[in-house]
Amino acid sequence: MPIDYSKWKDIEVSDDEDDTHPNIDTPSLFRWRHQARLERMAEMKQAKEEVDQGKTKVKSRMQQIEEKLETTDLDEKERIKLTLEREEIKKQEEEFRRKEKELADKERLAPWNVDTIGHDGVDKTVVNKVAEKKPEKKPVDEEEDSKRMLDYFNKHESLLKKFSTTKGFDKTEEMLVDNPFLASEYATSWMTIEALNRAIDNDFETMNVMTEQCITVQYLLELAKSLHALSTNVNIIRNFFKKIRAADEHYMKMYRDEVESFRMRLRKRAKDKIDAAVEEMESEERQKRIEASPGGLDPQEVYNTLPECMRDAFASQSVEALMHVAETMDQEVFQHHLDRCIASGLWVPNAKDAEGQEGEEEEEEVDEAKTKA
Repeated sequence: MPIDYSKWKDIEVSDDEDDTHPNIDTPSLFRWRHQARLERMAEMKQAKEEVDQGKTKVKSRMQQIEEKLETTDLDEKERIKLTLEREEIKKQEEEFRRKEKELADKERLAPWNVDTIGHDGVDKTVVNKVAEKKPEKKPVDEEEDSKRMLDYFNKHESLLKKFSTTKGFDKTEEMLVDNPFLASEYATSWMTIEALNRAIDNDFETMNVMTEQCITVQYLLELAKSLHALSTNVNIIRNFFKKIRAADEHYMKMYRDEVESFRMRLRKRAKDKIDAAVEEMESEERQKRIEASPGGLDPQEVYNTLPECMRDAFASQSVEALMHVAETMDQEVFQHHLDRCIASGLWVPNAKDAEGQEGEEEEEEVDEAKTKA
């Protein structure tokens, strides 16, 4: 008889140990498939156990009835009662046989998976000559991969923009069927970058749509990978959307949780980038202030560390207020702060020389106030 390979046409494979795309922290798609398969197997096992227990119970009862009917000391009323019960037991036996056949057919037609595919049929050992190992496909280096990705971005940018803002499984499936090349890791990378840019711009509404599209495509890629198929295969794309539409609420909650988790990571990444940019800008401005100061001190930092009364005097640009501070403050403390003000450029000695005698008098008044203090 020819070997029947039809059983191999539909095999459930769980790749829980495979690597996932870096955009996804947890391989939710694998959990969906794996958990659903375990639940189906548990339900099947429970149903078989219930049928076996029922068959055992009615078989035991049938045996008891037969033994009683064989005795000669039964009255007619009891014999009729047992006969009727025996007929009912026979009906129950027939029902259990029907259920047993249904379960057997269901189990026979169910796809194989890693838990059922490995049962021994014929134990046979064959020693073959060691063949030469097939040459492994040379991996693409990082530079070449980056070049390909940029080419992909440039070539499909307009379509990626449209696809990344498409809402709903129906329209998403339609676009992927018409443009299978969008089922690519390059596409998810583009959407991740663009979603991050939207988060930085506080356009969270658009970011939310892009993140959902990105996770959807990533799940499609993982499904294709688990089936050792091309993600651009139209049948794989249609099968994926058929499965996700039929998914239970529990699994859809896992999907939504994954999308929300991705959004939270992007928001955090956007905040970090904004904070880093602000810090860098402030650092550059501080360096410019230091370079422009006479003594290499940041005038902003010096101003922030001044006593409140001196800050008020500088803020009001009042020489009289500064003279009052010099008269009332400890001389060493005032001199320390004044020297730092001069080094940072907050206070420029003899700045009024060019404006005439009035400026000199004001400088002398401050010096006199310092002396008195």
